[in-house]
Amino acid sequence: MGGGGTRARERGSLTREEIVREALALLEEQGPGSLSMRKVADRVGVAPNALYTHVRGKADLVDALIDQVYAGLELDPDRSGDWREQLATLAVALRRHLLDYPALVPLALQQPGLGPNSLRLGEEIYAILRPAGFPDHVVVGAVYAMLTYILGFVALEIPRAGATPEDSDEFVRQMRAFFTTLPVSMLPHTVELAPLLARISTDDQFEQGMTIFLDGLASRQPSSGSNSGSADAPVPEDGGTVDRGRGVRGR
Repeated sequence: MGGGGTRARERGSLTREEIVREALALLEEQGPGSLSMRKVADRVGVAPNALYTHVRGKADLVDALIDQVYAGLELDPDRSGDWREQLATLAVALRRHLLDYPALVPLALQQPGLGPNSLRLGEEIYAILRPAGFPDHVVVGAVYAMLTYILGFVALEIPRAGATPEDSDEFVRQMRAFFTTLPVSMLPHTVELAPLLARISTDDQFEQGMTIFLDGLASRQPSSGSNSGSADAPVPEDGGTVDRGRGVRGR
């Protein structure tokens, strides 16, 4: 429904859902820096002050946008797995889902999602960790840490999302060349680690980061906690789930 310039429309026909839909279209077309109440008003054909009947302001609009994205996230955990397996599967699903909304990831990093679907995501993680015996303060800290890690990782991926294998290989070569030209006397470890440092934002690095996170979280689990997970449960790839006897299985 987007257009150029305010146009007449039937009084009372504007809805919050339409505002959010057009704001999302604006972000997808022009990027996260393009969002303004005036531009959204122009797209829906009203004066900017008419938006405030439906949204309290830009922060409320951003929260609605974040919540709309999380609305499409399928949360269907396999409760037969332990807490590590459930969190790992959810992390992979969330990463993949967020990559479909690149313009919203920077906004999601700037403010917490407080809409019903954002809260539903948090509730799902609480429902995994609390029955596993984690203290409540650890549960809350783990949720913040996990979501921050995933959002930050996706933010690094977005600039190269959809790149061809050839483009990705060229990027790796350029990064490796940069690291190997650094002075060994000043940065010996950096130079030696160049082959690994050059491969940022890859599937295996996401898996390794989540494994480190889960290992650290496991150390905070009281020994009396139920449904305790082992320290070597792998992070599933390609949206799959973990079968302890057979490794990763696809959905």
